[in-house]
Amino acid sequence: MRLKLFGVFLMALVLAVPAWGADYVRKVDNFLILLDTSGSMYDSFQKGPQSKVGHAAALLARMNKEIPELGYLGGLYTAAPFRELQVLSPFAQKTYGEAVAKVPVQCKSLQCAWPTPLGVGLAALEPAIKSVSGRTAVIILSDGMENQGPATLPIAKMLAEKYGVCFHVISYADKASGQALLDAIAKLKDCSVSAKAAQLDDPAALSTFVRKVFYDMVSDGDDDGDGVLNSKDKCPGTPKDLAVDVDGCPIPLTVTLHVFFDFDKWDIKPQYHKDLANFANFMKQYPGVKVEIDGHTDSIGSDEYNQKLSQRRAESVRMYLVQKLGMNPSLLTAVGFGESKPIASNDTEEGRAKNRRIEAVLDGVYKKR
Repeated sequence: MRLKLFGVFLMALVLAVPAWGADYVRKVDNFLILLDTSGSMYDSFQKGPQSKVGHAAALLARMNKEIPELGYLGGLYTAAPFRELQVLSPFAQKTYGEAVAKVPVQCKSLQCAWPTPLGVGLAALEPAIKSVSGRTAVIILSDGMENQGPATLPIAKMLAEKYGVCFHVISYADKASGQALLDAIAKLKDCSVSAKAAQLDDPAALSTFVRKVFYDMVSDGDDDGDGVLNSKDKCPGTPKDLAVDVDGCPIPLTVTLHVFFDFDKWDIKPQYHKDLANFANFMKQYPGVKVEIDGHTDSIGSDEYNQKLSQRRAESVRMYLVQKLGMNPSLLTAVGFGESKPIASNDTEEGRAKNRRIEAVLDGVYKKR
């Protein structure tokens, strides 16, 4: 009986989508809204009776009614302190509105003076972002103040580069330094949409913001159903089971090889031999597939030196896979990227260690949705 009821519910959900889908096509597959609830966000909004958080909660409630139900996964979180008000799940206006109603618009005595570890809140989103595929948007509502924890911008840059996250910003900044940080986050990718909170009091401006972030009006169709309009789709005819980027093109499958290096070294430590053997076994399911072994470094040293170092690391792994594990040398190439593609902040030793890594990119094999 439970299975039947679930089936009826699922069918009803599927049938409900075309009511929106007849006229709209989504620009993103997943969205996460991060609301800054640090002490400064409980200051007065534009010297009025409402706090910045109170205004943001009301704005999110209005925004919720503007977002079409097109099968997104949506989540709602607060930063400083970090809370999960809505787990990343299929978006529906009713349930998301209930999550918005949980925003703490009144601060308790301690929270009114809560410091601003905005970077911590942003970093805490990574597990949710990592769990999904397709195009992911993060919408930040903040005044841009940060006075505790790791710097926010490197974390945002890491998420943008590692997961293709597009950041959108609603600014409550009343200081130049806060606005500068928010502007820098928005400039990480061309897809970003930004607005000052007061501008979105205008219903037309809010509708425009939501449309730019979430959907396009269908004018020329989406023949391959990947969420990218035909006129913008650079890879038409993409199979429906593949995840795509903003251009509608399949995303190559990348495997992180758990081989990490000491500073200024490229030798492979014995503790990583098993991981390389596991990768060699994994590749048996893709006979004849070419693999690019990519080497990466941290940011210490010159760009030229790090590029050469990353090339040595990539070649070291390639030779091990060939000589020790019998992989076909004609299918393996080694490429060094130096410090150009960090996945963690280079401001800490822990982050730098993560950046000294190896990745394998499979040619012609793509991520699934």
